[in-house]
Amino acid sequence: AWAHAASSHMLHALTDADQPEAGHRILINDDKLFPMAKGCEHGPETRECYFEPLTNCKLSDVDDYETADPKSTKIKILSKPDEEYDRSVRTLYTSDSIWFRKVKDMYSWTGLGFNSQHSTIHMTAACLAYYFRVKPWLRKEIDERLRRNIPLDLNPQRTIGVPIRRSDKCHGHALEGSASGELECPPLEEYLKKVKEFLAFDPRIENVIVTSEDKSACEEFLEILNKELPSLRVIQNIGDVQQGTGSGSKLEAYTEGSSNAQVVASALTSLHMHMRARYFVLTSKSTWTSTIAVMARVYGFASEVIVFDIGPNKNTFAHLARRGCA
Repeated sequence: AWAHAASSHMLHALTDADQPEAGHRILINDDKLFPMAKGCEHGPETRECYFEPLTNCKLSDVDDYETADPKSTKIKILSKPDEEYDRSVRTLYTSDSIWFRKVKDMYSWTGLGFNSQHSTIHMTAACLAYYFRVKPWLRKEIDERLRRNIPLDLNPQRTIGVPIRRSDKCHGHALEGSASGELECPPLEEYLKKVKEFLAFDPRIENVIVTSEDKSACEEFLEILNKELPSLRVIQNIGDVQQGTGSGSKLEAYTEGSSNAQVVASALTSLHMHMRARYFVLTSKSTWTSTIAVMARVYGFASEVIVFDIGPNKNTFAHLARRGCA
């Protein structure tokens, strides 16, 4: 979700809130604590613990609102994401809201005249890929995990991806330090049903990649697969922390002996593993699993990605995950 929000802030900056003729802004991250970077051993406790900077510009390059003249015309601090502002302002600070400003013509800044959903999904994936440019130490960690988990003979065209998002996403979740749930998560039997439908559609399918932050749900689904579809080769994210929540911001509350870095490495390894699948069973009510589908459509190893959405959401990002450029 934070990557999705950051890429949306990026589009706000690039379009200057639907007025690209005023010029393009540069998005600079603040230096506040990034919760998932607490205790970072590889850099600052910001997003740059894990990811490359969004720009070479620094906070020292912007106008400091704390020392600026209250009447200054160089600075504007948004009170809410959709507040209007003078485009001549040099430094624009986003609001403290967790939400981002929605822009209508997201890619007008490119000058390429994007009018099709085909272009939209490619630009959306490109923004996410730009945000996810990992630091060398994390790239090395993910590469080692992928080499350990992905069989050399895996054929992406014959592989199903099942990224199960549960735990704090589901009503009834009661883990201390985690969210309490926001939707009725699809039963595991529904995932199995769609896997079987894919097998009926394409009998050549050989593999299924199963990942989840919820260890119990993952283990239960693996048992179901072993019983119902024993001929399928199951590929797992070996070494996944499976912290039992979608966040690593309060890891000490629910996973003993693990670090935030291990959670981030685990999640990004799962993302890269699913780039090796053509067929997907997921819920687009999860921004994370929607991100997997969008990225697989643009950067995946298989062609003509097909998605079964068993928990559909009603927004543009969910549509891109579910249908792609169709």
